[in-house]
Amino acid sequence: MVPDEPPFRPHGYVEDVPVVRRIGAWDLYLGNVHAADPDRHDQSFDFVLSATREPQPLTTHHHPIVDGPEIEWPRFEAAVDTTRDLFRRDGSLLVHCTAGISRSTTLVATTLAAEEELSLSDALDAVTDVRPFAQPHPSLHELAVVYLAAASDGAQGRQ
Repeated sequence: MVPDEPPFRPHGYVEDVPVVRRIGAWDLYLGNVHAADPDRHDQSFDFVLSATREPQPLTTHHHPIVDGPEIEWPRFEAAVDTTRDLFRRDGSLLVHCTAGISRSTTLVATTLAAEEELSLSDALDAVTDVRPFAQPHPSLHELAVVYLAAASDGAQGRQ
């Protein structure tokens, strides 16, 4: 268990402190909404992708996506494409949603799976190693699987 993680997390609970978790050795961070507020902590990021309804003070790229079955494929695809593009650039990347549990987890794990040739399961493990409560909504998980299958088919077609 990560030292400052509470022993359990009630559904819908958003910590009132910034949650910033570095994913493995990558310059990639997952966070909650407070991680994108420079008045709440002293860490800086070159890029901040916000998956929240409203952009936050540090937001450089805003992709509001729904955390549930109402998620639309074009919005999900655009959010992952942007996350992948930012991941490839030099500089630190924070991906956050409201709680740092579902939307940001899905975007980070899908990006790692696509860019680092990991399985989605292994990419999710990299996230849960530092954010034990991380769990994509089933609808987002399903779109991640579809995205990775389409990306894989496209890569094979270019060979």
